[in-house]
Amino acid sequence: MATGKSPVEAATEGLQRHFGHEALRPFQVQAIEAWSQGQDAIVTLSTGAGKSVCFQLPPLIDGRCTLVISPLVSLMQDQVRTLRQRQIPAALFGSGAHDARLSDLAGMYRVAYMCPEFAMSRISELAQLRESICLLAIDEAHCISSWGHEFRPQYKQLGQLRQVLGKPPTMAITATCTAAVREDIRRCLQLINPTEVLGPTNRPNLQLLIRRRTTLEDDLKDTFGLNASRDGIDNTSISSTSSSIVYVPTKARSEEVANWLQSHGVKAAAYHAGLSMQARQERHTAFMLDELQVIVATVAFGMGIDKPSIRRVIHYGGVRSIEHYVQQCGRAGRDGEDAECIAFVRPQDFQETRAHILQDFSRNPDEEYCKRLLALHGELVAFLSDSSQCRRVRLLQHFGDLPGSVPHGQPPRGECILVDGKPCCQWCDVCLLGACKLQQQEGDFTRECQVFLRCVDACGGMTGSTLPCALAAGQNIDRLRAKKLHLHKTFGSGDFRPLAWWKAFVPHLLQAGLLQERPSLLASGRSYAALCLTAAGKAVLQKVSSFKLCPVPHDLAGAGTADALSKVSKAQVEVRSTGLPAKIEASLSAVDCQMQELYRRLSHVRQQWMRRLNIMGEAIISNPILRSLAKIRPASVLAAQHYVPGLPSLMNKDISDLLQALVEEVNKACKEFALPQNVNTQAQKRAGEDLVSPMKKRSEVNPQKPSCRAEEGLLLNIVLTNRGRIRCHPVRQCLLRPLCSAMNLNVQLWRRALTNGWRCWKCRACQMADEFPKPRS
Repeated sequence: MATGKSPVEAATEGLQRHFGHEALRPFQVQAIEAWSQGQDAIVTLSTGAGKSVCFQLPPLIDGRCTLVISPLVSLMQDQVRTLRQRQIPAALFGSGAHDARLSDLAGMYRVAYMCPEFAMSRISELAQLRESICLLAIDEAHCISSWGHEFRPQYKQLGQLRQVLGKPPTMAITATCTAAVREDIRRCLQLINPTEVLGPTNRPNLQLLIRRRTTLEDDLKDTFGLNASRDGIDNTSISSTSSSIVYVPTKARSEEVANWLQSHGVKAAAYHAGLSMQARQERHTAFMLDELQVIVATVAFGMGIDKPSIRRVIHYGGVRSIEHYVQQCGRAGRDGEDAECIAFVRPQDFQETRAHILQDFSRNPDEEYCKRLLALHGELVAFLSDSSQCRRVRLLQHFGDLPGSVPHGQPPRGECILVDGKPCCQWCDVCLLGACKLQQQEGDFTRECQVFLRCVDACGGMTGSTLPCALAAGQNIDRLRAKKLHLHKTFGSGDFRPLAWWKAFVPHLLQAGLLQERPSLLASGRSYAALCLTAAGKAVLQKVSSFKLCPVPHDLAGAGTADALSKVSKAQVEVRSTGLPAKIEASLSAVDCQMQELYRRLSHVRQQWMRRLNIMGEAIISNPILRSLAKIRPASVLAAQHYVPGLPSLMNKDISDLLQALVEEVNKACKEFALPQNVNTQAQKRAGEDLVSPMKKRSEVNPQKPSCRAEEGLLLNIVLTNRGRIRCHPVRQCLLRPLCSAMNLNVQLWRRALTNGWRCWKCRACQMADEFPKPRS
């Protein structure tokens, strides 16, 4: 561990050096402090919130290696490439990786990735390397728990791996985790009083839209801007701002959607298990390098894509659970800029998804696990079908979060806040339509509930939902006659409602706990979910309690489920490929338009550089950094490193060459447009800036300490050649040594002085003397 520095200070220095960020986020500090004290931790953070940094920084402090276990091979490959570009030695072991030997783990690498199958197959070799491992990180830790949405039996064995490694500090990391899953993770890994790091669940930059799925022509032509105009994000050209992922449930639909997009001029490709490893790798790389605009992926493979500037995630078909939905939406907007998540679903998709869950049960008849999966899917159906409550509020409630409150006025867009007692976010389809603010009406469905529960009871609790629905609606079908149920007294008892209504009613009874589904197998081996009454359902049936819903679900207010998934009006904020809302873009000044043009040119330079060198540099030089370059317009690489937030201080030659090319493009554009350079953005506040994609601010000077405002210049003006007087501005720590060497200054004294605040020695402008160490004689 670094001498004389606390773990957090050392981690912050590594963060600035390799990642370009000024300070750790509070939850990252909490995770690193837990590791430094030898404690285990369960880290639950939303996708894109900085989970990886929590386990990538400790080896930079300790000098040993972090062992990372993850099921997503392509994601591990991307992270290894990015870490190497950040000058952090990293490697992927196993899973088709041919460039790393396990014997090299000790001393050669700081971060080592492997899948659980490979780790367990080499457990004896890893035991010999236990002294070289400072942290065991379990990514996608929800896979450990059978209570989770994506249980993997191999993950259950990782507790044994932890024992063999000598119980090193262990960090279980996940993006979606309920309290029950966290407890299961703790038990399975045998974690000792783990620190629970819980970050915010909400992603304010993501717009959530639910629409009814119809045809590819009607759904996707407008969504991808293939018509003359559309509301939403207009990304009709291939660029760093045009990347989209379409999630589909099957390989066949993946090919179908990809072929349709290709036929309409979109550069798209399918991505699924039916492709060879080489084909998947080629398409993955092409998407990362912006050679493909859209990747149409099955869920199992699409989760391994880690691209910061994905502007759109589309679900075209069924989703298994709310956890799956949140994780897949989390692929979008990881650079912090606006993105949209659209789910196209229809009632048939729910049945297809349930069929897939039951098909898995027929292969692995674990009744309890299948019941939990069906329950999780039921929660998703309720979420998608409810168009009366803010989407974000429902998601937060699912994960145990609550919205904040504000006495009056509009909440910040994308934040879940109670306004006049009603929760809304102003950034989902429900809130944009104003439905969340309407007066909610309660509906008494006790009569309908008793009718249906009697029909379920008449079927003996041995059938699915088809027969009870037909029995209630009085549908004289063959299966009813075969069981002579058409003669039962309950036949037609619910004919005051159509068959579609009864089918829509079933999920609400399941969600309320009046019915439960029990996975069952037929003699043929085919699986199905049998409906049976719960204790609460029997109480309603015996008229001990009533059944009311508030608000009345839209699918029950109409004749069927069509109303619940109706095609909502399009997004009310039109976002162009510049990343700016169209209304703001139309009102920009000439200088602002020139800045947007410069941003487009910088995106093109980065894109061409990535393709030429086959390097995925977007994670290093991100879109927010490009926006900062376009705003600040540094005249040199040195000025860019000083003024532009997010640039790592340590770069390899390729990234340095890219930064040089970007600065040259800035200089060229500034000459063409006669734009000033080295602009101090803190002094420029223009109207509408809050609608521009947010840029993280640099850490500011401590207001309690005096600071020098005498000079506003480049880094070269920080230390003047006149040794009798020194004028200073905030200086990156990495630049102190060359500057002090050139000026014959004491590095340690200056570093200590800078840590205490930006001050100056004998600066007449602020009338401060002897605040900084004097030059050596």
